[in-house]
Amino acid sequence: MKRKNVFYFKGIFTLLLSVLSFSLSAQNITVSGTVTDNSNEPVIGATIIVAGNAAQGTVTDIDGNYRLTGIPSDGALEFRYVGFMTQTVQINGRTTINVVMSEDSEMLQEVVVTALGITKQGRAVGYATASVSTTEIERVNTINPINALQGKVAGLDINTTGASGVTSSSSITIRGAKSIDKNNSPIFVVDGMVIQEPLRGALDGTDWGSQLKNLNPSDYESITVLKGAAATALYGSRGANGAIVIKSKGGRYGKEGLGIEISQILETTDIYKSPIELQNIYGAGSSQNGYDGGFLADGSLQRSQYSFGPRMDGSMVNQYLPHGQATPFVPHPDNWKSLYQAGLNSNTNFAISGGKDNSSFRISYSYTDNNGVFKRNKFTRHAISFRGITDLNDVFSLETGINYAFSRAQNGANQGGWNWGGNLGMITTYYTPRNMDMAAYESLYRDPVTKAVETDSPWGTLRGYLHNRDMNLDQRSENSMLSNVTLRAKITPKLNASIQGNYNYYGISTMWQNYGQGANYGPTGSGGYGRGGNNSGSYNFLGMLQAMNNELNIGSETIVVDGILAAELYGNTESHSWNKSTNGGLVSPAVFAFANSVNRITPNFDYTPRNNQAFGLSAILNFAWKDQLFVEITGRNDWLSTLTYPSYMNTGMNNYTVFYPSINTSWVFSDTFDTPDWLSFGKLRASLSRVGMGTSAYSTTRGFGVFSQSSQYDPNRESVLIANPNLGTAWNNDLKPEVQQSVEIGTDLRFFNDGLNIDFAYYKTNTKNQILTVAAVTETGASNQLINAGNIQNQGVELMIEGTPLRTADMRWTIGTNFSLNRGKIIELHENVKEWQLMGQYDGGPEIWAFEGGKFGVITTPYNNGSGAAIARYNNESNPSDPKNGKPLITYWGRAGSPNSIPIYGYTTNYDLGIPERVEIGKVEPDFLLSFNTSFSYKNFDFYALVDGRVGGNFFSNTYKYASSIGSLKSSLYGRDQEHGGLARTNYLGETVYNAYPLDGVFEEGATAPLASDPTGEQIDVSGLTYLEALERGINPMPAGAFYAYNLGWGMPSELGLQDNTWFALREVTIGYRLPDNILNKLGANYFRIGLTARNLGYLVNKLTDGLNPASISNNNPLTPMDIGAVPFSRTYSLNFTLRF
Repeated sequence: MKRKNVFYFKGIFTLLLSVLSFSLSAQNITVSGTVTDNSNEPVIGATIIVAGNAAQGTVTDIDGNYRLTGIPSDGALEFRYVGFMTQTVQINGRTTINVVMSEDSEMLQEVVVTALGITKQGRAVGYATASVSTTEIERVNTINPINALQGKVAGLDINTTGASGVTSSSSITIRGAKSIDKNNSPIFVVDGMVIQEPLRGALDGTDWGSQLKNLNPSDYESITVLKGAAATALYGSRGANGAIVIKSKGGRYGKEGLGIEISQILETTDIYKSPIELQNIYGAGSSQNGYDGGFLADGSLQRSQYSFGPRMDGSMVNQYLPHGQATPFVPHPDNWKSLYQAGLNSNTNFAISGGKDNSSFRISYSYTDNNGVFKRNKFTRHAISFRGITDLNDVFSLETGINYAFSRAQNGANQGGWNWGGNLGMITTYYTPRNMDMAAYESLYRDPVTKAVETDSPWGTLRGYLHNRDMNLDQRSENSMLSNVTLRAKITPKLNASIQGNYNYYGISTMWQNYGQGANYGPTGSGGYGRGGNNSGSYNFLGMLQAMNNELNIGSETIVVDGILAAELYGNTESHSWNKSTNGGLVSPAVFAFANSVNRITPNFDYTPRNNQAFGLSAILNFAWKDQLFVEITGRNDWLSTLTYPSYMNTGMNNYTVFYPSINTSWVFSDTFDTPDWLSFGKLRASLSRVGMGTSAYSTTRGFGVFSQSSQYDPNRESVLIANPNLGTAWNNDLKPEVQQSVEIGTDLRFFNDGLNIDFAYYKTNTKNQILTVAAVTETGASNQLINAGNIQNQGVELMIEGTPLRTADMRWTIGTNFSLNRGKIIELHENVKEWQLMGQYDGGPEIWAFEGGKFGVITTPYNNGSGAAIARYNNESNPSDPKNGKPLITYWGRAGSPNSIPIYGYTTNYDLGIPERVEIGKVEPDFLLSFNTSFSYKNFDFYALVDGRVGGNFFSNTYKYASSIGSLKSSLYGRDQEHGGLARTNYLGETVYNAYPLDGVFEEGATAPLASDPTGEQIDVSGLTYLEALERGINPMPAGAFYAYNLGWGMPSELGLQDNTWFALREVTIGYRLPDNILNKLGANYFRIGLTARNLGYLVNKLTDGLNPASISNNNPLTPMDIGAVPFSRTYSLNFTLRF
C-alpha cells in the first residue's frame, strides 16, 4: 500500500515538473486598483481573476481595493460581482487598473479562501464551502463573531452556553462527530496559523475559554467554513474535523494616503427569565408535616431547602432572617434575579491603513471590557495587530503580520457540578425554597461589624457562593501572540514562489486569593493565596511553488493547467507550568503573601515535553477547460513524529507516514449548454478525499504522556527536580494513523436572474483506525493500552435555499433557509471491543455509549447499577391488548415523614428485578438542524432576522431531576392540591386534604401495601393492580411531596430526566442605517453605518420540560450533553457603529 502511495505521489510530482517547465521565460507585473459602482461606492468582495485562469484571483477589501501579483503584462483581468455585469479589461502593461462596475442581474461567485490560504474562483471549487464577508461581520458586529455563524451555515452546529461566563466556550462541530476518543472541534486557521479549539468547561470546572477569545473581531475580513475532507485535505493530519479560516484585513495597496477606521460595540445582556419554570404557591417544608403542607407543631415554618410546606398566603411567620422576627410568608418569583446582573460589554477599535503603489499597511488597536451576568465575572483585553506588505523589488515582496493581545479574566463561571458555593444554577433551583428572599439574605448573610458569615441558617451553599463572589478573587491573565512572515517571489509571469513562517505563543498566569468566613476574615488557618502559570508555543513553516496559466493543447481544445508544490513543517513546543500556594491557610487573615503561610510551602514545577512535529509535502494540479469544467487533484504526505518509536525500541513499526490524496471536480454546465433563460447558473460538483491524524506526543513509548517533573525546595533554597514517568499504559509497537475517507456530491443552481438559489450537498465519511485507550490485560503490569480500532460513518445532506422575491433599484428583500441532517453510525470497533463509553455515569444519571452497529452517541441506563436504572414495565404476555401493558411497575417502599406514617410508593427498576441490562433511552444526535433567515434593504436602511432550530436528539437534565425532588418546579404542583389533580387523603391531623399523588403505574407481582384505616397494621396484596385500583381497595395514599422527594433526585430512573432537545429560537434581529454620500462628503468621511443587533430574543418552540433553557449544557463536548445547574434565559442587545475616513 505504501509503495502505491509513493508511485501516486511521484506521478503528480513528475507532472508538476513538466508544468513548471512551461513557466520560466516571460515577465510578470503586479496590478492593483479600486473597484467602485456607478455611485462611486466601493464594491466590497468583488472577484478579480486572470482571464482564462480560474485559480489565480483575489477579492476586493472593505475599500474596494485589490492587488494581484505575478500577472502577465499582456494578459487580461475579469471583474465579477453578484448583481453586476462582468468586465474584462486588458492589462497592456499597466500596474494600476480602476474599474467602475455596472449593475446587471447575471450571477457569478466570489473568490473562496481554501486550505493553506489558497484562493480559488468559486465556480472552480468542487466541494461545499460557506463564507461570511466583511459586510456580514460588520452588520452583526458582536464581541464573538464565531457565535454569529450560528444557524447561517448548513452542517455547522454551534451550541452556546446561554447566560454563562464571559469566557465560556461553545460546542462546535462540522458534519457530526467523527472521533470516539478525541476532540471533534474543527481547527481555526488565522492568517495561516492553525489553532485547535480544546475541550473545556468540564463539570465542576471553570471555563476560561481558548486562545480565540484574544482575537479582535474588528480585524476580520472574512470567515470561511471548510466542511469536508476534500476542502481540508491540504491541512493533513489536522483537517479531519473541518476548518474555520479567518482572514485578517489588509491595507490600501496602490492607494496613496491614510485611511482611518473607528468602530464601537456596546452590548448589554438582559437576564429575563428563570432557567426553568418555578412554582410560586408552596413554601419551605418537607418531611416534618411538610408533605401535608402544614407548619410545625409550634406553628413555625420548617427551615428547609424543600418547598413542600404550606401555601404562601401572606401570613406573618418566623422564617429565617432576620432572626426572631416574623415576616410575610409570600413567594419571591424573581428571587434568583438578585444574584445576577445585567452584562455590559464594550469593544472599541481604532485602525489606520495606508499604502502606495508598492506597499500597504494596517495597524489596529482594540480594547474590550466585558462584565458578565455573574457579579464580579469580568474580562478585559488589549489587542494590537499589524499587517503590512511591500514590494522589495520587481521580484520579491514581503508580507508581515502580528496579532498580540493581553487579556485578564476574573472569577470565571462554574460550568455546573457540585462545586461547593459555585453552581449558581443549582442554588436558585435546588438549594433554596420558593419563599426565600435572596435579595434580603444578600444584605444579612455577613455581620457588618465582625465581617463573619452567619452559620445559623441552612443555606450553606448560598452563603458559600455569596462569600466567594463578594470577597474571593480567581484571576487569569494571558499573553497571546500570533505572528507570520511571508516572502513571495515572482520568478516569471507564470511562476511564483513563497515561504511563510508562523509562530504562536500562548502564556497564562493565574492568581487566587481566598478570605476566611470568620470574624475579620479569620480565623488563623483559613483563607489562602496562590499563583501559577503555563507557557506553550507552536510553529508552522510553509513553502510553495506555484505555476499558473499554462496551456495544454489537446487537439483543438485548450486546457489551462496550474500546479502547486508545497512543503510544510509544523509542531508544538514544550509546555512549562508552575504553581505555588500557601499551605494550611493564612497566619494573618486577609494578608496575601507566601510568607504568611501557616505551613511550609512546596512550589511545583512541571515540564511537559509535548514536542511533536510533522512534515508534509503537497502537490496540487488544477485543470480548467473553457472556464466551465474544473478538476483539482491533490496529494499530501505527512511524516508524523507522534507515531515514531525511539531507537531503543527496535521492534516499533514506525507507521509515521500517511498519504492524503483527493480529487474534486466542478462543472458549470450552464455555460456548456444552451440552458433555458430561467436557469441563470448551474453547477455540479463532486469530490473524493482521504485525510487522517496521528496521536498525542510520546504515545508510542511505554509510559506515554507526561514525564512530570516536580520541583521541591530544600532549606538551602536549592531546587531539586524529581522526574515521575507515567508507566500506566502498556506499549503498542504497531500504532497506525487514523484515516478518514470521504465522498461528496453537490449542486449549485441559480434561477430567475439570481431570484432563487439552491445549494445541495450529500456526503459520506468513514473514519477508521481510531487510536483508543482500552483496559490492558493484567499480565502487562499496566492498566491501559493504546489500540487502533473503529470505523465511524457519518453521512448526511445539506440544503441551502435563498430567494429574492423583491429587487428594485432602491429595495431588496431576500428569504432563505439552511437544512442539514447527519447520521453517525459505528460500523465496527475492534475484535475485542464492541462498545465504547463516551460518558460515564455522573451523579446517578445515565451513560452515553457507542455500540458497534449502532448510532454514534446512544444514551443508556447504567448496567447492573441501581441508580439511574430503567423503569420496569408491566407486560401481560397472555393479553397483548391489556391496557396496563407498558405502564411502569411500582411497589411499596415503606413509611417516612414525621410522624412516621407517610407511605412511600415508587418505581420498580430492572435492577430491582435482577435484570442488569443496559437500556437505550435516547440519542445525542439531532434528527436535523433547520434555520430561516430574511433580509430587507431600502436605500440606506437594512434589516436582518434569523430563526435557528434543532429537531430531535436528547440531553439529560440534572437541574430538572433535583429541582423536581424538592418541589421548586411548576410541574411539581401536579397532585399537590385539588386544582392540580390531587386526590383525597387524611392528613396527620385527621383532616381531609387533596394532596395525594395520582401515581400512574401497576404494582409488581407480590407487592403489598398498607391500608389507610390502619397505616401501621397488616398490608394487603396489590399485585397487578394499578395504583388507582389499589386506592379503591383502601390502601393508604401517598402525599405528592413524598412522591417527588423519593422518586426524583439522586439515583432516579434516568428516563425521568431525559429531555427532547427540540427548539426554535429567534436568534438574531439586526437593523442598520448608512449615511448617504452627500452627508459623508460634508463630514469628510467615506463610510458610516450605525446598527442595532438583538440576539437570543426568545424561543418560539421549546419542548424541554418546564421550559428548561436549551442553552444549559454544561460543557463544550458535543458527545456529553447534560446540565447540572441550568442558566437563566438571556437576551443580548448591541449598538454598534463603524466610521471610515
